[in-house]
Amino acid sequence: MNRNMWWLLGANLKSDYRVIIVWLLVNFSLIVSGALKLADLYNSPETLDQLLTMLRTPMMTAMFARVPELSQYTVAIVYAAIMLPIMAVLMGLMNVQLVVRGTRQMEESGETELIRGGVTTATTPVLATIFEVLGVNVLMTMTMGIGVVLIPMHGATNGGAILFATLLGTFGLMVAGITLVLSQLFAESRSVNAIGYDVIAVMYVLRAVIDVRRAAEWRWLSPLNWLESARVFADNRAGAILTQGWFAIVLGLIALALVNGRDINAGLIQFAGRGRQRATVWLRGFTSLFVRLQARLVLTWLVGLAFFGAMFGSLFHEVGTMMIDNPQLTKIIGAQLEASMHHAIYRHFLVMVSMFISFLAILAGLNVMQRFHTGTVRGAYDLLGGMRLTRLKLYATYVSGAMIVALCLWGLAFMVVWFTANMVLTVPMDVTMMQQALVGYVPNIAVFIAIAAVLLGWAPRWFGLIYGYAGVMFLMAYMKNLMDLPMWALKPSPYGWTYNVPVVSLSVVRGSWLYGLAVVLLIVGYIGFKKRDLV
Repeated sequence: MNRNMWWLLGANLKSDYRVIIVWLLVNFSLIVSGALKLADLYNSPETLDQLLTMLRTPMMTAMFARVPELSQYTVAIVYAAIMLPIMAVLMGLMNVQLVVRGTRQMEESGETELIRGGVTTATTPVLATIFEVLGVNVLMTMTMGIGVVLIPMHGATNGGAILFATLLGTFGLMVAGITLVLSQLFAESRSVNAIGYDVIAVMYVLRAVIDVRRAAEWRWLSPLNWLESARVFADNRAGAILTQGWFAIVLGLIALALVNGRDINAGLIQFAGRGRQRATVWLRGFTSLFVRLQARLVLTWLVGLAFFGAMFGSLFHEVGTMMIDNPQLTKIIGAQLEASMHHAIYRHFLVMVSMFISFLAILAGLNVMQRFHTGTVRGAYDLLGGMRLTRLKLYATYVSGAMIVALCLWGLAFMVVWFTANMVLTVPMDVTMMQQALVGYVPNIAVFIAIAAVLLGWAPRWFGLIYGYAGVMFLMAYMKNLMDLPMWALKPSPYGWTYNVPVVSLSVVRGSWLYGLAVVLLIVGYIGFKKRDLV
């Protein structure tokens, strides 16, 4: 390591400190608020038993995690079981973002080429990123550990709090290692981002399937199941820390070895060949070029969402069978007939599935719209300035492209859920219920994309905030019942107006004004886009 590496590390931290502070506040607030809420709501043996009964249902197991089989439970044990997978996903997303910013985005902006022009080696930018994510994850670990220690929970210990935070820190480092390797394999930040997010989502869906089906022999497949095996605040097993730590080290070394085998702005996996001598008729305009450039990103999201849809659809059989066999749950639901109980159960499970898939579809649409910023950094619009390309066409291409991608991916993934569920069930899913869910989340997706369009038009530098907003609102809706959140807390987002669809059908009036809101926001976004400078 040389002086230039430490200089670059300082530059990365100066560039990323706002992102790091936001993630620090988000993670700390979720850790503390989750502990406070659980300690307040389930502070007696009776209420804790009710919570455990709810968490042992396949629906809640798929949403959060499987509670360890113990003779005696405390609030701290349940808190760790619920929060570990959720916080691990957030830690993973943070590390994907930081690694991509320190590797691929720097190469795309030309910074890496300038740095390499001096007395620096090819591994210097990767080493600087490694030390950055190492420092950030250590800081996050210490902050989250302190947050857990400060909250009085029955059964909480300092050792368990340290294990809880360290598990999340090493998980984040492991995801950072995966992303570092991906950044050497693929030449574009959007590909690394999309695949990195898909890897985390696959981990979560695999955990849900393994836990619901109680397939203990397959728990090694998902690192989130490794976290569950730690049994924090119960047995406090530290094996997962060593496993994740070793994976992080090995992946980091692999990334350092791979960076010497590629050129700047290139990846070890190349998709593009020499190309045609003349462009096809489909590449004669800006819109067709836009579609061609987004095709790989959309295809990646399509494969990922189809996989998630098939995995969730295959769970409907287990959800129905295991819940019907639970006499305590039968009393809670109060169903009179087995058939109606099945439909009620499927509706509640479909709420969780629909929220999850619609959120991923929204992320895909946002990725498409964010390509405008990447094009700006690369100077693409300096070249396009010589074309007869109006502001309206430029704005409409990115916004409508994001809207179409999000809605199409949502519809296709939902149809995969529907088809897979009918394959595993003896009685087909209720058509009306599925149609209500399919149509009910369309305005939700449209409003999220329209909010992003406002940021694109008026504050493109703050476009990344839409990811945090969408993520926080999704988590609040996802955890509403568990944390007993009031409905008004969800109203600042579209999820607050489409919540519980298809258990409750979306009214025509509500759907109409959500569509109207989306149209107004799209117009507002265009007004800002028309007035501001493109670069």
